Amino acid sequence: MEFKAKEHNNELRLGGNILLIGFSLEPMEMVVVKKLIGNYAKKIGEKIECKEIKISLKKTEKAQSFLHEISASAETNNGILAADSVDRNLYTAISEALNKIYAQAEHKERTPRQ
Repeated sequence: MEFKAKEHNNELRLGGNILLIGFSLEPMEMVVVKKLIGNYAKKIGEKIECKEIKISLKKTEKAQSFLHEISASAETNNGILAADSVDRNLYTAISEALNKIYAQAEHKERTPRQ
């Protein structure tokens, strides 16, 4: 899966329906982030139809390292799925938030509204 990135202000759009906000990272970190998010977007898309996935990053300094705060949401035909995660490791924080959204999508797939 190849993503074309378009950058606007502090936003980066990947593949048309993925929006990253606040991701000003080193090029090698961005490669890993794009791959990680792309894999989760594909996985979530297999469970539920997504119009857009938004992921925002906020870094806060804690002692001698950073905490990465991730807020993620997926806009679907049945509403918005949202999750947050905080971790010292950026990739772990992204994985946790998107895994929560995946679990919500899985639940919505199993229990459709009557």
